[in-house]
Amino acid sequence: MAESSTSSSTEASSSFKIVRGHGTSECADYNVAWICALRDTELLAARVLLDEEHTTPPYNTEYDRNTYICGKIGEHKVVVACLPSGRSGNVNAGHLTGSLFHTFPNIKITLLVGIGGGVPRQEPQDPLEDIYLGDVVIGWPGDGTPAVVQYDSGRWKVDRFEQRGSVDQPGWHLTQALDIVISNHEVGQTDFPKSIARLQKIPKFASRRPDEDKLFQATYKHEGDYYSECRNCIPTNLVKRPGRAKARPDGSFKFHRGTIASGGAVIQDGEIRDRLSRECNNARCLEMEAVGVNDNSRCLVIRGLADYADSHKNDIWKYVAARNAAAFAKEFLLTIKGSGLGELRGIVPDQRSKLGPK
Repeated sequence: MAESSTSSSTEASSSFKIVRGHGTSECADYNVAWICALRDTELLAARVLLDEEHTTPPYNTEYDRNTYICGKIGEHKVVVACLPSGRSGNVNAGHLTGSLFHTFPNIKITLLVGIGGGVPRQEPQDPLEDIYLGDVVIGWPGDGTPAVVQYDSGRWKVDRFEQRGSVDQPGWHLTQALDIVISNHEVGQTDFPKSIARLQKIPKFASRRPDEDKLFQATYKHEGDYYSECRNCIPTNLVKRPGRAKARPDGSFKFHRGTIASGGAVIQDGEIRDRLSRECNNARCLEMEAVGVNDNSRCLVIRGLADYADSHKNDIWKYVAARNAAAFAKEFLLTIKGSGLGELRGIVPDQRSKLGPK
């Protein structure tokens, strides 16, 4: 199904209505931060999936220049923040969240939700374990490896580049709840279909045709301009693997847990993609904001795969990717209990305690 060319505001007003709630008068009452980078895809998906929106409580706008959207999902009061248009990347993510965590001092967990570039598996034995567009990657630590690695921060040694920037593994509450989400999905006990249907009330979030998911050999370069959608690319250079219709027969998406590589550049080269993945603990996703959000252990990075980070990158799948990532984030918040977060301190106090006394 083709994407609608109408504006997001027209689509939303004609087919979807935001529910307004009573909210709260205190910034301190909000316990979840939902961070996104793109207004027309990621922010829109986040707003659609809020159970209700609240009027943002008053805060010090001389110190904090951000604009927030507040609301509720399940038991959680959520503050949504988005980077300004054209201001993606780790540095800008740091500016955004630095102010947010001071304005909302009781944020217990942070979700970074949006799109990224997928890294296909090398000769996977099971197509369910391979990467397809629209799948979701969650930053997850391996044995002794971090959930997120900054691929462009480190030092050159004699024979290799050693990455040094990373994000700690998600904390106990996040990892345990994530296991439950995945288990619930395996036995068909989630609200994913409901969330997807809600998002699809806005036409741009409609599903794509399976034959629009094209993975070319890493060495084969795109032919044509950015918007040609590979019409000039030679099909014999496609990777031989089960098609999307077979690998995802019901149009669903798969969740993958693994390392996410984060850096300051958009990657559009299959060979560079594969090299960065190897150097970053076989990362399954490349993106640009994760290491800028925060260095605490309560940030979960959730990325829907919009492209394969190669020269064939285009915008066809970005709405599906943002949709699926947002649906996963909401399911996660519906799973983790608000009462279980009560014992956690806010992120800003945690940071100060790490720094020690002045």
